Amino acid sequence: MTAPWRVGAILNEPLPDTLRFAAWYLEAGAEGLTLLFDNPHDPAIPVLSTHPRIDCVACTPEFWADLGLTPETRFTKRQNAALTWAYRRQTEGWLLNVDADEFMWVSEGGIGPFLAEQPTQVEAIRVETAEIVAGPDGVAGQIYRLPMERDAARRVYGDSAALFGPRRKGLIGHPQGKSFIRCGLKNVFLRQHWAQRQGGGELAETFVPVRGGAAALLHHIGLDYEVWRAKLDWRLVSSGFTVPLTERIRALLEEPDVETRLRALHGDLHGVDPVRLDRLRAEGACLELPIDVDGVAAQIFGARFPAG
Repeated sequence: MTAPWRVGAILNEPLPDTLRFAAWYLEAGAEGLTLLFDNPHDPAIPVLSTHPRIDCVACTPEFWADLGLTPETRFTKRQNAALTWAYRRQTEGWLLNVDADEFMWVSEGGIGPFLAEQPTQVEAIRVETAEIVAGPDGVAGQIYRLPMERDAARRVYGDSAALFGPRRKGLIGHPQGKSFIRCGLKNVFLRQHWAQRQGGGELAETFVPVRGGAAALLHHIGLDYEVWRAKLDWRLVSSGFTVPLTERIRALLEEPDVETRLRALHGDLHGVDPVRLDRLRAEGACLELPIDVDGVAAQIFGARFPAG
């Protein structure tokens, strides 16, 4: 038994990243993808708009005006409004609200059967985050660190643990995860990590912890230095980093050998050497998966996928 589901996302990424994202969810069995492009001239639109399961929406000034917004409105406000618009177009099944660097993974059976198993009273399912890190040479597959308590983060990262901040549970990105929302609910508004009713009322949510092994939101944040560096200025002004990390980066930007120092910081935050990998494993804060996102994209889009 399986349940129908769709993906909704607002994107503004390099073409390979958009194709990776779309391919992952097509392969995972999504009934359709509603992709809203913050750049209405995004080069991915002509590539993806011919696919029968992908609905490409160019976020033109007219699109934002219909939602009572402008292209200059704060991004998170536009994001929430656009995904709420996408949600309200669906009347059946489930909508998964994710970003371009987030890949939902279910350990057994696939996403459709996972959703079909949910009790009818469940209105939303939030799956916790696992965050990708670059592993040492010789380790097969992808390595993901899991949310952990502050003491565990200190044992893994030592003094660098302070850069992760007190609320992100040993991750650079968000620990909250992302949500499937049952379609057809009235007066529902989508936010980045979950949905809520008008006035702030909560939905009947099931939370799926990543340590349970059933599912994980695989967050591919910051793995590539050049992509991380290109988004640095934006994240510094949009609260994308914790306060300690923001202060550290701003200090490094004043140094004469800034690129060398930033590369070292990036490696410290987004990679693990054999010692740190062993520490993650000892804390039960490590998920190792034999997945190949590039391979999925190449299989589905072939020559149109300009991998690395």
